[in-house]
Amino acid sequence: MSLQVAQIGEGALIAALGEIFGEVQNLKNQKNLLFGIGDDGAVLAPSALATVATMDLAVEDVHFKTDWSTAKQIGAKVAVANIADIYAMGGEPHSLLVGISLTGQEELEWVLDLARGITEEAKKVGAQVIGGDTVRGEKITIAITALGNTSEPIYRSGAKVGDQLVISGLPGASAAGLALLKADKRELFPEIVNAHLQPSVDGKRAHALISAGATAMCDLSDGLLVDVTRISEASGVGIKINLDHLNLSSLIEVGTTLAVDPMSWVLTSGEEHLFIATLPPSSALPEGVLRIGEVIHGSGVEVSGEFLDARTRIESTSKDWQHFEK
Repeated sequence: MSLQVAQIGEGALIAALGEIFGEVQNLKNQKNLLFGIGDDGAVLAPSALATVATMDLAVEDVHFKTDWSTAKQIGAKVAVANIADIYAMGGEPHSLLVGISLTGQEELEWVLDLARGITEEAKKVGAQVIGGDTVRGEKITIAITALGNTSEPIYRSGAKVGDQLVISGLPGASAAGLALLKADKRELFPEIVNAHLQPSVDGKRAHALISAGATAMCDLSDGLLVDVTRISEASGVGIKINLDHLNLSSLIEVGTTLAVDPMSWVLTSGEEHLFIATLPPSSALPEGVLRIGEVIHGSGVEVSGEFLDARTRIESTSKDWQHFEK
């Protein structure tokens, strides 16, 4: 018989989570960790590098559904969202702080699997959970703060006229996966569905973009149009997107099945955790990176391509997610 969190008490829960999060690891990015889990706070030694800090919240039925996702998938998804933000700033992630709100009715093994999902993603990038908190609440909520180091931060504000606009992979799969879940057709395209349930982050491609001289960069978390607009506004430039050459074969079949234009997913899909960057015109594209436009004089984002009429199609399909929309 499985125990529920409320049956074991907070002390036992913290001890069980501590065994997973506090496992001693020989990690390349933990040179400055003096003390991790086990006291009122973790202790990090000063670093000669700049510190990048980011935080992300995930709330049950807003960011994830326990009917769709396993605990490990949920934990991994929230961890990836934070890790990607560190990479997008030109940083190297090294530490995570994890806060979890639980109703008390969750099975202990479910909570431990949540912790395992977070820990596994952290290990992949040489990071470690160094502390956190647990509380009781009406819904499951996970808050993760990620820390990383960088010798030279990359901001959204660095794009220059003439730069190439590039992306580290084809966007759209996360939104397509969500559409399949809502249509109760997850079994038809399991790989696409998994792109939504457990997105990944490619640190190697982030490093490649940094090495290629990225002048601006951001994590694709809120949709291509939204995130490119953020670069445009922060840099005070215009950006032209051309999607003619994208190979949408992996999305077209899903779109046909659901009667949805796959280009709408490409333009608006969030939670992809790909990297959008601007590179100098002379920079060679790293392997797997796609050129999707250029930085121009002016302001705003212009989309062209044989797939759509920019003015009409974007207005009807680019409803990006806003938490506090009127």
